[in-house]
Amino acid sequence: MYQNSQQPQDRRSVPMTTAAIVLSAIAVSTVCCVYLSFICGIMGIIFALLSKGGEQTMSRNAKTALWVSCAAVVLSAVLLAGAFFAMLVQYGSLEAFWEAYQEMMEAYSSMLPPVE
Repeated sequence: MYQNSQQPQDRRSVPMTTAAIVLSAIAVSTVCCVYLSFICGIMGIIFALLSKGGEQTMSRNAKTALWVSCAAVVLSAVLLAGAFFAMLVQYGSLEAFWEAYQEMMEAYSSMLPPVE
């Protein structure tokens, strides 16, 4: 007699894994564009975690996308913190930076032709 020996179906989501891979690639390639990298990196992390479906483990591609997305978010955060630190070293404080910024904007606006 024939027994019904079906293999358990893999419930992992391939489209979610693909989306995680694409978003992690975008996040790494746009590390210098901090906001875009943060958004794509975080969405890549979320999609990689959601790709598990009902399974206990993630696929190898989803794990890779997860780690690449995490690295992109960390690199963006380090770059943003470094820029903030460089600003503090250059100007001494946020108030000094703001004053220098306002002076530059006044100088540039005085060079513009008058609006009729």
